[in-house]
Amino acid sequence: MINFFQPMKWTALIFLISYSVFINSEEETLPELGNASSSAISIASEFKLGRLYMAQIRRSVPGYDDPITQDYVEHLIYRLAEYSQLKDRRLEVTLIDQKSVNAFAAPGGVIGINGGLIYQAETEGEFASVLAHEIAHLSQRHFARRLQRQKDRSLANALLILASVAVAAATNPEAILAGQQIINQQSLAYSRGNEQEADRVGFTTMVRAGFDPLSMANMFEILQSLSRLSGSDNLEFLRSHPLTKKRISDSKIRADEVSGINYRNNLDYDLVKNRSKVHFTKQSRQAIAQFKQDLRRSKSKRQRISSLYGLALSYSKGGDDLNALTFSRKALALDKENLLLQTLLVEVHLNAGNNLEAEALSKSLLEVNPANYPLTVFYSKTLTNNQKFDKAEEVIRKLSLTRSTDPQVWYWLAEIQGLAKNIIGLHQSRAEYFFLTGSYDLSIKHLRWALELSGNNFQLSESIYNRIERAHRAIEDLKEFS
Repeated sequence: MINFFQPMKWTALIFLISYSVFINSEEETLPELGNASSSAISIASEFKLGRLYMAQIRRSVPGYDDPITQDYVEHLIYRLAEYSQLKDRRLEVTLIDQKSVNAFAAPGGVIGINGGLIYQAETEGEFASVLAHEIAHLSQRHFARRLQRQKDRSLANALLILASVAVAAATNPEAILAGQQIINQQSLAYSRGNEQEADRVGFTTMVRAGFDPLSMANMFEILQSLSRLSGSDNLEFLRSHPLTKKRISDSKIRADEVSGINYRNNLDYDLVKNRSKVHFTKQSRQAIAQFKQDLRRSKSKRQRISSLYGLALSYSKGGDDLNALTFSRKALALDKENLLLQTLLVEVHLNAGNNLEAEALSKSLLEVNPANYPLTVFYSKTLTNNQKFDKAEEVIRKLSLTRSTDPQVWYWLAEIQGLAKNIIGLHQSRAEYFFLTGSYDLSIKHLRWALELSGNNFQLSESIYNRIERAHRAIEDLKEFS
């Protein structure tokens, strides 16, 4: 990993600590949207800043690279956004491979979620309450409103310096922890008034989207319990989102004022949650024992399906393909129309090396569910395993058109192109991956290699030159903001 920011690490760190004291000493004010605060930084500038920040986050923290979870979370966030006050819905969602509970919103529609939040939230509504809260930070433009309070308009600088600290910390475990704490506490820690407003606005969004009004209060209780067990200092979400008695009582009062029945609570969340349990359990046998116990205690069809799903994944992770297939088929038999259960069978076949079965099944499912993200990924992997590299490249290249800002898509495409001996394509895809993950010098290097191979293809050369210029602009933007 190339580190552009190492020389400024401790200077930036000291600056941010000083900045924190200045911010936290201010009296909170909440100007109305549409007044001078909205002109402190434009939506276009927020978007640009957010994408630069996202690249540095992706570069410095591990991604939770599970297409099924990513697809589920994105759909849920977009559903909530439809019922929110958010006008600019160019959202970018990143999942972080950390078991600690955390979520954040950054300028330009950036939403980050730790896998630990899915692991701890018991219901879809509880998980949605946190997402709705983060969307509220975006819709109310709390970043711009905080910036309005700064006479020197320096928050943009602080945010990018923060990102540089995160990058500079990447080679030092202790610095990584410090950098992440600063990210949570400073750039993403809004004021008490902002938090209360995000609770109120987020609650309305959550209820309008069809979730139980008690979900937010229930999630606060989970956070309280986790805080008592591990201490608030060890709970990232509470460092950036202080849980006061007023926030808890207000959430309960709001819930009491709403009446209704048949609230949304999708089975798919239970399945995605069990994926996180398998992921974060080091020994598959521990997960197997837990899901077997859950299965014995299950009192409903839904609980039984969820337990069977967890068992199938756990056995597959442990290499017991026979039991993995057995339990995945049992789960599917209870709900034959559920796409996640159908996809599970593809995943288990793929892990078992049953590539012909996985290819046939994923292809047939894609015919019914065209452009489905997880199925497309699994289908391309089965094609690759069956040495159908050209077809696999075609499938992922098509996916890259709809998920052009997803670094994992470009990573997979580069891997396939390497196997297909498409060297120019390999360098272009790697360049895109490195650009999206903030390694701009590496991106330029791969683009130049591709340019050398492009020969007299003017159209291709022009496209590569444009990409090189884009990477140089990103480097200049980082210099401007830092």
